[in-house]
Amino acid sequence: MHRKLSPYFLSMFLALPYVVHAQQKPVLQLGVGVGVNQYKESGLMQLQGPELGLHAHAYKFAAMPQLHLEGDVLLGQQRYTSTNTGSMDGVQNIETRWRALMPVFANNGHQQGLYAGLGIHTLWNDLRGRTSTNSGGYERSATQLWLPVRWVSDFWELEAGILIDGRHSSKLSQANTTPPSHDVVNTQKKGAYLQTKLNIQLDGRHALSPYVRYTDLGDSDVVNRAYEPASKRWQAGVTWQFTTP
Repeated sequence: MHRKLSPYFLSMFLALPYVVHAQQKPVLQLGVGVGVNQYKESGLMQLQGPELGLHAHAYKFAAMPQLHLEGDVLLGQQRYTSTNTGSMDGVQNIETRWRALMPVFANNGHQQGLYAGLGIHTLWNDLRGRTSTNSGGYERSATQLWLPVRWVSDFWELEAGILIDGRHSSKLSQANTTPPSHDVVNTQKKGAYLQTKLNIQLDGRHALSPYVRYTDLGDSDVVNRAYEPASKRWQAGVTWQFTTP
């Protein structure tokens, strides 16, 4: 089964170092990580498997020294299982997160404290093909606007986010059902996430960061009798990061 990946997420991630370089050498941290992902929809369907992470974080810009810009790209290879439609291996899952954060209080020269800002998350699943029960799959994608709040200390971070608005697209026409289904775009209005992360400094430039993240999304609206059900996602892993000279 042939699967084609869209290159948009990679170009966005690779562009971040060039953007920050134009700001007269801010602090730039790059990282790679490994983890596991488990996604469940109301007990009927789940995706589970490993994922690889690419991470970038830049701050101390010349023009805006308090601004923090961050980007994450998570590439997953998932196993799909459903009580109604069987199972499928090798499902590709791509998640991206982009955040702009500012300290809530005046910056005192340290990076600890309370931060808030805006975040954009995207998600893409490739479920095309046939499951173990010969059910047809399709592509799913989402774009969401979040309000993140983060507390940073010397050794740990705690971050929470509230969903402002989300759009979830399902290409149901790819499932080849009878009668044919139509592609739909649903709106998501209810959601929150919570993430905790440790910061283990190995030396002046290198660090390890184990993390656990939980995301809860509510039911979407109904379009053409189709809706995106409530879901829960657990993610855990570790990131190795280094600060560029």
